[in-house]
Amino acid sequence: MGRYILRFTGTGPKPAADVKRIRAAPRVTVIDDSGRMLLVEATEERVKEVVAAMSGWSWSPERTIRLPDLRPKPRRKPKNKNGRSSDR
Repeated sequence: MGRYILRFTGTGPKPAADVKRIRAAPRVTVIDDSGRMLLVEATEERVKEVVAAMSGWSWSPERTIRLPDLRPKPRRKPKNKNGRSSDR
């Protein structure tokens, strides 16, 4: 099972009947519902079946993006017990 984003691409708000059909679909779990999109957990085959039965919907796999670590890094090595840097 994977996570997929279902996006309503038609005009106006997403149809309540379509959302109800997606929520009631077997082997499909709605994780999040926002604006014109739904985040679901299902197999790719099941997502294709559900979306094919409704017009105005598209889908894509959920992708995660690793963010860089923006915390400052120390410029010098820490000093040891004698007060000298540890590279000597």
